[in-house]
Amino acid sequence: MNSTFARLSLLGVAAAIAGLGSAHAADLKKGEELVKQGGCIACHGAGLDKPVSPTYPIIAGQPESYLFHALQQYQAKHQTPLYGRNNPIMAGMVARFDAKDLHDIAAYVSSLKTPLYEPDKARDPRP
Repeated sequence: MNSTFARLSLLGVAAAIAGLGSAHAADLKKGEELVKQGGCIACHGAGLDKPVSPTYPIIAGQPESYLFHALQQYQAKHQTPLYGRNNPIMAGMVARFDAKDLHDIAAYVSSLKTPLYEPDKARDPRP
């Protein structure tokens, strides 16, 4: 009985690990459409690299995971000192998007060229 339980446990762990590998594959084209629909260029500039105000960030080329989590934090209903971003404009802009949309937006914005730094080609093969 114990060996059957152990086998089932290992099978469960293997299935869970396999599920991690099938995480959402971002759709850059969809992300581009969502950025256009969202009106992101109004504040962040046409290439998302020239904000209209120096207080707005350059988001083009930022790491995808950073962008995704930042967008999620704008959606957070319960802001805390450790989680959430308190910006009513951004909160309103991202309220209509689901997690898949946020992944697509983050992937697209991350794929853009940034004026902030030169990507490390050995670690980031983007053109």
